[in-house]
Amino acid sequence: MNRLGILAVLNKSVLLVLLSLILVACEQQAPKEGIEVSDAWVRKMPPGVSNTAAFMTIKNHTGQAVTLTDVSMEQAGHVMMHESKVVDGMAKMEHLDAVVINDEVIFEPGAKHIMVMGLDMSDNAKSYNIRLHFDNQPSLDVTAQVRDANQ
Repeated sequence: MNRLGILAVLNKSVLLVLLSLILVACEQQAPKEGIEVSDAWVRKMPPGVSNTAAFMTIKNHTGQAVTLTDVSMEQAGHVMMHESKVVDGMAKMEHLDAVVINDEVIFEPGAKHIMVMGLDMSDNAKSYNIRLHFDNQPSLDVTAQVRDANQ
């Protein structure tokens, strides 16, 4: 193969690589829509303990504030939103009737969390379904993995 043939093959290869990189960049920058939930998990508890908590990150890509009004789980007796705070040196847990999500809200240990009561974890389930109820968006089912708090 002569020099011109080699250059033509190299140019085509470089062009294909550049086009691939452009497509990947466009894909990564495409705007997301709706409500996005990530890293949903339920704290694993020892046998006989039926109260636990669930955590997740909720991102709002709707362009308007979204209000999370309730949470539910079929397997649990009662589920509600709480926020842990330290007030005057005392740790307190405060019930939340609703959580407004402008851009992102993180439910995490020691802060906002989903309190789960009456959950029988003796079946050793690997995950549970949590339904998020919004005032101005459809309800959303989320799969939350069961894991130790230190994972």
